[in-house]
Amino acid sequence: MGFVNNRKPREFSMSKLKVRVNPKSGATRFYRCGFHFTDAWQEVAVDAATARRLTAEQMLAAQAVGDNAPAAPTPDAPGKPKARAKK
Repeated sequence: MGFVNNRKPREFSMSKLKVRVNPKSGATRFYRCGFHFTDAWQEVAVDAATARRLTAEQMLAAQAVGDNAPAAPTPDAPGKPKARAKK
């Protein structure tokens, strides 16, 4: 009899990002985390650790896509005064 693996595979939370080389860097291509990036936006699905590394990289511009994207801020209601910061 052979070895039987009854363990369930790990489920990783995947993040979708749009990534490209940061135009301010002056570079036209850049490699990070096994991906080749150019000045054109590229959508990638990565685990949470890789997503953190890509978004922290100064040579890249990265945005969350889809369900991972932060909610858009809601504009203030018309006629409602803005709250002042406490001193």
